[in-house]
Amino acid sequence: MNNTNKKSGNQKNSTKKIALSAVLSALSIVFLLLGSLIDVLDLSSAVFAGFVIVIAVIELQGSYPVMMYFVISILSVLVLPNKYPAVFFIFFGGFYPIFKAYIERFHYVVAWVVKFSLFNTFLAFMILAVNFLIEKELLPPFNDLDNTNSFEIFGNFKIIVFIVANFVFLLYDIAMTRIINLYIVKIRKLIGLENYF
Repeated sequence: MNNTNKKSGNQKNSTKKIALSAVLSALSIVFLLLGSLIDVLDLSSAVFAGFVIVIAVIELQGSYPVMMYFVISILSVLVLPNKYPAVFFIFFGGFYPIFKAYIERFHYVVAWVVKFSLFNTFLAFMILAVNFLIEKELLPPFNDLDNTNSFEIFGNFKIIVFIVANFVFLLYDIAMTRIINLYIVKIRKLIGLENYF
């Protein structure tokens, strides 16, 4: 009898996790769609979609956040009219919240070294990917908004881009940590997820 009740409880939890992951995935797509429709929000929309992944890491755990990342990535590439938010999400906004939870189990010095190494690796991949997609005319060039070619962010490897990007990443990681703490302490109670499972 106890085994039956336990099995029934596990099935209920699985159903709830699937339902919540679907809702969170849809919310991420909405954020990315807004960024796709409003050019100035393309990067910030990927960040907001990433914060939704944070909720999945906290509430769902296991493989659910990873599955959400792949589902959101695929759907965003397929449905967004402007693919930049999808690219930002795939190469940073979506995957980093998942890795952050595991990286911070290390000593804080080791954790920061790993964080910056990971960020710069994927930043380089993103630059290469965006440059390739622009050349193949799958993405519009940034200088469509500005006819000057004085600062083609993804056209050239400029050291200033990496310096600024790393500083922004530092602020982003600190802000994310504070938002995670705020979510755990206050927000999850307000939205009713504290006793959801």
